[in-house]
Formats: sequence, structure tokens, C-alpha cells
Amino acid sequence: MTDSHRDRALFHRAVLNALEDGLLVVGDDRKVGWYNPALARTLGIRQKDAIGMELGALFETYILPVLEDAESARLLRRSLENGADLPSLLCRARTPDGTRRWISISSRQAFPVTGQRLIKIRDATADLHAHYLSAALEGSPVVVFVQDKDLRYVWSYNQQLVPTDTSIIGMSEEDAFPTAAEHLSALKRRVLETGETVRAAVTFTIAGERRVRDLTLKPFRDVSGEIVGVTGTAFDVTERNRAEEMLREKTHELKKRMDELRCLYSITHLVETPGMTLDKLLQAVADTLPMGWQDPDHTGVRITVDGRDYFRGDPAGSTWTQESPITVHGEWVGEIEVRYLAQVPEGGEGPFLPEEQMLLDAIAKCLGRIIERLQAEAALEESEETFRGIAQRSFDLIVTSYLDGGLRYVSPAMERILGYSPEEMVGTDWEDYILPTSLLTWEEGRRRVLRGEQIEGLKIEVRRKNGEIAVLELNESPIIEKKAIVGFQVIGRDISERILHERLREQAFDMTERNIAQFAVLADHVRHPLQVIMGVADLLDDETIAEKLREQVRRINLQISELDREWMESRKIREFLKRYEL
Repeated sequence: MTDSHRDRALFHRAVLNALEDGLLVVGDDRKVGWYNPALARTLGIRQKDAIGMELGALFETYILPVLEDAESARLLRRSLENGADLPSLLCRARTPDGTRRWISISSRQAFPVTGQRLIKIRDATADLHAHYLSAALEGSPVVVFVQDKDLRYVWSYNQQLVPTDTSIIGMSEEDAFPTAAEHLSALKRRVLETGETVRAAVTFTIAGERRVRDLTLKPFRDVSGEIVGVTGTAFDVTERNRAEEMLREKTHELKKRMDELRCLYSITHLVETPGMTLDKLLQAVADTLPMGWQDPDHTGVRITVDGRDYFRGDPAGSTWTQESPITVHGEWVGEIEVRYLAQVPEGGEGPFLPEEQMLLDAIAKCLGRIIERLQAEAALEESEETFRGIAQRSFDLIVTSYLDGGLRYVSPAMERILGYSPEEMVGTDWEDYILPTSLLTWEEGRRRVLRGEQIEGLKIEVRRKNGEIAVLELNESPIIEKKAIVGFQVIGRDISERILHERLREQAFDMTERNIAQFAVLADHVRHPLQVIMGVADLLDDETIAEKLREQVRRINLQISELDREWMESRKIREFLKRYEL
């Protein structure tokens, strides 16, 4: 019986020595009585150094120094001092070889009768890593698995296409994934035969749902290096593939929209090209238009405006066409026709995309607006040319003046009136020519016109280039741009001669008035002596002489009467001239 007990003790000792966990047996004297070799592997403690060593000294020498967690070291010291049981304490440590590991330390009284205590120290790094790995994989799209040489599943984690990880154990590809079994088996046999790592995307159909997995397959080897199976990871890329497909579709659509925008941009900027006529523009549009369609190389264009055609590509008819009308001021003037010269895949409207019809309609509207603009510019240019011709030939001066640039336009009549050429006056100001005596009148008129009033008959005196003074009569009106007054326009004429004539006429009237008055006074002065002479004639005794005097008096009276009649006629004429300002 003693031998049997000894045999069992040896057996138990061999079992304990084979454990991966480090074990210490501490007696009631707190000295190490036994430990297994795993402790040496874990912490590098030799048996001859540990046996008989006081437990506190052992920990202070070999265990506490390698702990990186100060709180864990404090808890461990307190447990050693009071001899209490210690549940598993997980500590971060640096082992003698310099690697960082996780050490689990626990203590409990194993033999109450003898007072012996069992302390277990184990390397928990692998368990912790496994925990972290499982936590990271849980619920993720990543599956890990191992299969034997017969390609039957021996381990799986985080399976998603079968009910559970345990349900797939022992299954073959035909059992687990029948729709993809042939492809999967071929890939995995390649790994078994070549020892290579294989990566491939495999499509699975489970319960009618299509899933795609990105597989990475590696050979699984035993301790001797022999290939005994296949290990792999499967990453579900179904959503990613869908997103990539959607991205490709969106990118294609974006490219089409960019082509359409580039086409529209090019067309809208053709009109800005110097020297661009309507004929050149329409032909350039026909040449540019295909870049906005799916197949530019097989796209033909025909633009018809006012009976004239502009082509790009073969002008012959085609089965695949789309059109859009061109209207100007609401009136139909032509159309754009796009045709495919070869068949392309069917779209929303035959071979054409709905966006292509929208682009065609937009270009047709754009062309209508461009034609309207060109017509308006032509009409404006004709109007400006007409105005310029009138201004050039006008005897009246025409001047436009802006607040930020002085005189902008001066008609040729100015050179005839003031002697300055239009080129000399452009950029100057009116104040450079107006005499000081007329500045107040001019400034008051300018204030009124800049308030938006129309000014008529403004008379100012200006100095000619030769130094002479001229009198101008001006009509002024504001120049309005974008609802703001930016300057004013002046139309005027030289009234210097008219003013001179008026002054001379007034002088003539004054002289006539004085002459008439003098004639009246003269008649009165002449008649009075004649009456005296007639009285003297009546007193003479010599009738012959008296009659001669009377005859002379009568003749003088006739002359004075004629003078009175002419004086009255002169007064009537003067009043008539004044009444009608002649």
C-alpha cells in the first residue's frame, strides 16, 4: 500500500510538472517547498534558487520587478503580507527575454491541516489575445476557419452564411456551400498541393441572397511543418462591391454630366469668339455638339435656321434621331437634330438617354437666346451707326459726359463752333471752357440734371480756342445705367450771332424810337413859327407879298403833314416788329 501511494505521488508529480501553468507550494513557514518547471519557463526562476526561499523574498526578487502595473504590484504585496486568498490577478509584465506578457497570479490555501498554500502563476497572454480576437471578430464581416486535408471544417468562428460555428464542423463544401462548392474546393486543393497562399473573391448564394466573400487561404501545418489542412479568412465584401458598383455607375453618370456641361460651356462661349458670325457660330455648334453624347464618333448633327442647314457627320438620314426646336422671341426659326449613325445600346428614349434630350433642349434654348442677342447687337450697331451718322452731320453739338471720366463723346460740330477737335476735348470737363460769369448757371443746371430733371434752354458763355467768346444754348438730360445716373448728355447750338442780332435789333428799335420822338418834337416846333408867319401875312398891306408868304406856309405844312404820316407808319411798323419779335 505504501508503494501504491508512492507511485500515485510520482504520477501526480509528473502531471503537475507537465502543466503549462507555474505552481508554487508554500509551507506554513512561508518558504517555498516545491514548484513545477513551468515557472522557470514563465519567469526564468531556477528550481535550486526557489526551493527554500521565503515567499516575500521570491516575489520581490523575481516577480514584482517584472510587473509594469504599479497597482497590481501593490495588491500582490498586500495579499502576501496578510496571507489572504488572492483571486486571479491579471498583471502586465516584461519577461526575462524582454517581451511583454500578461501574467495571471492567484493564491489559495490548498492544505488547511498543514497550512500549505498553492500559488499559481500562468502566462495568460494567449488567452487574452484570443479574447481580444474573438471580441474584435464578433459581429464583424470577417470569418476565420480551419479545414483538414479532406476539406472538412474542423474549426470556425463568426460564421455568417450557416446557422452556427458548431453546425459547420465536419461539413464539406458540398454540404455547407453547395452553390460555390466547386470553386471553393478547387482553390483549397491548390493550397494543399502547392503550399501557396491564395486570395480570391467567391460568390455565395444562401437563401436566395447573393453574397460575395474575399477569401485568403493558407496551408495549415503541424509541428513538423507538414501540411495537414487549410486555414483561411473570409471577408464579406458584398456591400463594398455594391458600393463600388454604385460608385462606378455614379462616376460614369458624372462623366456624362461633365461631358454635357463641357459641351454646353463650349457652345455658350463660342459666341464670345472675336469675329464670330451667326453662320460660323451654327457650324461651330454642330461640330461641338457630339461631345455631349454617348458615342461622339458615331453622332451626326444637323442644325436648320431660317432655311439654312449646318451639318456635322453624314447628312444622310438615320433611324435613330432626336430633335429640339429653336425659337426666337417665341417664333419657330429652325431646329437641332442629333442622329446616331450606328446603333448604340437602348436608353430611356431609344438609343438616347433622357439627359441627352434635356441637353439638346437646353442647347436649342441657348441658341435661341444667342440668335436673339446677335440680332439685338446687330440692331444696336445699326442704331449706333445711324446715330453716329446723324451726330457727325449735325450742325448742333452733341456731347456725353460721365461723372467718372469727363467728356466721353464730342461731335464734330464742336470743332466748327469752338475750334477744338473732338479728340482734344475727350477726357476734359465742361468747366475747362465755361467763363467764370456762367459757372453758377452751369452748376445749378448740372445739379438739376443729376437729380433726374430735363434742362432746356440753358445759356452759357464759353471761350473759343482762338480766345473769342461764344454763347451756347444747351438742352441737358441724364444718362441712366442700372437705375443710377452716371452722367448727362448735352445737345446745343451756337447762338452767338443770334444774340448779336438781337442786340443790334434792340439798338435799332431804340434809335427808331428816338427818331420818332424827335420827328414829333420837330413838327411841333415847325408848326408854331408857321402860325406866326401866317399871322404876320394877314397884317401886311401888300397882298401880293402876303399871298406869297401864305403859299410858302402851305407848302411847309404839306411837308410837315407828310412827315406826320410817315411818322405814324413808322410807329405801326415798329410795333408790328416788336409784337412778332422780328
